[in-house]
Amino acid sequence: MRLIGLISVMIIVSTNPHVQNDIPHLTGQPEEEVLAVIKQWNESFESNNSEEYFSYIHDDITLFVPSSPYRIDGKTDDREEFEWSLNKGRSRVSLFQELQPTVQMLSNISAIVTYHNRGIYGSKEQEQMN
Repeated sequence: MRLIGLISVMIIVSTNPHVQNDIPHLTGQPEEEVLAVIKQWNESFESNNSEEYFSYIHDDITLFVPSSPYRIDGKTDDREEFEWSLNKGRSRVSLFQELQPTVQMLSNISAIVTYHNRGIYGSKEQEQMN
């Protein structure tokens, strides 16, 4: 799951219209603005709000996840699995934290964000901290 976050974050920051519209006009610290968007995205993940969560994801996302030997191409396939898992209770999130975030600004509209994460996942009966 950590790899998903890192890859997705890079895509969000470089393609999300919320970020693209705000960063070029900043006069303060763009890193803080980027982290605010990342926190909003992660809050939608933590609240299991797939509609809001996927509003931050580009249609052409590519994921490599440790739990699968296959590459996932495109938001449609990622969303299908995400929502199926939520409906089954397998990937329900009740806590998500980004720890030690680092922002590297590449330009006015793109950045690389890395962080460690931990969270509590699974149905109420089978919650596990990762």
